[in-house]
Amino acid sequence: MAIQIHLEPKVEAALKAEAQKNGLPLSEYVQRILETHVPGQPLESRMTPGERANAFESWSLNFPRRRTTPLPDDAISREAFYQTDNE
Repeated sequence: MAIQIHLEPKVEAALKAEAQKNGLPLSEYVQRILETHVPGQPLESRMTPGERANAFESWSLNFPRRRTTPLPDDAISREAFYQTDNE
């Protein structure tokens, strides 16, 4: 089945850049994106290992509650794990 889609130039340029980054022709890259949204198939089976790694990295970088500073040592000590609210 062939479908014709009209994209804004900005969107097309972004898709082309991502396709080149993944070493794919634009049509194949767009096809893979669309196939990931087909219901009834596990997402992992439709992605290459590199795509899964990129998806995980993107998810982790955009995670809403990402800490920007490390926890202090006393926050992760054995004593801190077993403290109760009464102490």
